Amino acid sequence: MANVFDLHCDTPHNIDKKKFNHIIPEKLYEQNYFGAVFAHFIVPKAKYPFVDAVRLVSTTMAYVNKKKKMQIVDSYRKLDKKKVNIILGVEGGHIFDNTFKQIEALYDLGVRVFTLTWNNSNKLAHSALEADKKGITKKGKEFFKELKNYNIIIDLSHASTKTVLDVCEVCENQIIASHSCVRVLNPSFLRNIDDRAIKAIAEKEGVVGINFSQYHLGGHSVIDHLDYLKDNFGIDVPAIGSDFDGINDAVIKNPSGVKDLEKELLKKGYKKSDVEKIFSGNFMRILKKSVMRRE
Repeated sequence: MANVFDLHCDTPHNIDKKKFNHIIPEKLYEQNYFGAVFAHFIVPKAKYPFVDAVRLVSTTMAYVNKKKKMQIVDSYRKLDKKKVNIILGVEGGHIFDNTFKQIEALYDLGVRVFTLTWNNSNKLAHSALEADKKGITKKGKEFFKELKNYNIIIDLSHASTKTVLDVCEVCENQIIASHSCVRVLNPSFLRNIDDRAIKAIAEKEGVVGINFSQYHLGGHSVIDHLDYLKDNFGIDVPAIGSDFDGINDAVIKNPSGVKDLEKELLKKGYKKSDVEKIFSGNFMRILKKSVMRRE
């Protein structure tokens, strides 16, 4: 089976609660997971979202560091084929939108994927569900001038179409949409990603990870959404962003089920090299290009 690098898993909350669901971290290696982005989400109404995020990230770090077959990585060169490589992410700009010092602090902890919005807009940018025609703010533009000095990957899942277009115009960092299904296949759900946004991300050589939620998929299969990305934007764009542990209607129930997705893709005529790109190779390209530029 092709190795999987999953672009978005909400497992940190389960680590914190010590109660697991889709992902049981100790099993990821035997399930052919080469790695995953563990997203740290804090509800927008939290009184101190940044403080809560730091605590949650620290909990994940302590947990992973005790596992022999897992490690936290902050760059491409530290990947280990004999382990499950965990990249730390934070989800929602409300966690880090007060001052750039918050981004610096999270970066120093090892966070490398910053999801710009959640379903709520924030001081930096607008979300798809709240204001799809509004983009990044003046403060957001100021933050992006600083971000170019860090090997931070910007995640635009949840972002408004205008936000994606704005970010792709001004951002020098690597860009992904980690867990976004295709809007044209499920047009009533604005959380899905619009073709204009996909095109902008593709032109930045970014990737779009397909979410395993039936609600996001809109009656279509995961393969339907992967097909759409491949056929319209090229094989270098699609990726896997399951949203495991963040959804309750997963059409693929756990990481073991991804092997069946591989079988279906091969049966449909995808080449093995195509599957390898979708499962991990396309994101590895992003990670490799995300180089450290800070002195």
